[in-house]
Amino acid sequence: MIALSVYFVTLNEERRLPLALEKASLVADEIVVVDSGSIDGTEAVARRFGAKFIVHPWESIGHQVSFAEKCCSNRWVLRLDADEVLSDELVEEIRRIKELPGCSGYRLRIGNVFPGIEVPLRWVKHYRLIRLYNRDAMEMSGRFGHDDVVFKTKNPQVKTLHGFVCHYSYLGLNHLFEKRLFESDMQRRRAKNEQKRYSPWRMVGAMSLNFLKVFFLDRYFLYGFWGFILAISVGHLRFLKFAKIFEYERLEKDSYLGLEEKQVAPGSCFSTSDEEPNKVPLDL
Repeated sequence: MIALSVYFVTLNEERRLPLALEKASLVADEIVVVDSGSIDGTEAVARRFGAKFIVHPWESIGHQVSFAEKCCSNRWVLRLDADEVLSDELVEEIRRIKELPGCSGYRLRIGNVFPGIEVPLRWVKHYRLIRLYNRDAMEMSGRFGHDDVVFKTKNPQVKTLHGFVCHYSYLGLNHLFEKRLFESDMQRRRAKNEQKRYSPWRMVGAMSLNFLKVFFLDRYFLYGFWGFILAISVGHLRFLKFAKIFEYERLEKDSYLGLEEKQVAPGSCFSTSDEEPNKVPLDL
């Protein structure tokens, strides 16, 4: 039986964290919560579940998850966001893996849930990410804005599990669209950090093309009007990314009412989960 550490990164997650920890505690031998300065009851929630609570300043999601991973005591780790809840099926799969792992890492299916829709729909496109893994074979990359793993050994065996992680990203329409402003700031910063340049013409079709992709090709129409709202917000996010990159580059050249002095990412009341899109792949 292997020992498993489950680690989270948090910021102001007292509302969503209890459900995530409740399910995580069913498979965890250790729970690590790395927080970037919550001002709500996040710490109290974490300690109620016996988690190791560590405060660490925020730089990006990539840096934060890499730090949290290093805080774990066990070689086998499971990385979750505070808005991600293990399904009962996935809990049983992980328990069997703990008895006898057959691979070095496992991809988890992460699907959205909404009010009235408590289980992700399997036919809707969803993420399959390596989240359960042996640190002797792979580790978090630590790249700015990326929470992906990199392999430490050649061609480690990886398997996709059947059960879902339920993604509770929705906290109301105001939160959803304000969150897109924060996400687009982080994407603009990441583009600058990676020295990527985009034509301003990318703004023109970003909203409509991404809406069509998410709603129809990714089959979010199966979620009904919730899927419609999400697809609209994804298109809006994509537009904001290119618009903010255009704005940033122009203000570097042309001063305008002192706005060029404010071209830094703002402080945020959002959770660290909110740096990522709603687990919807954005390919455009």
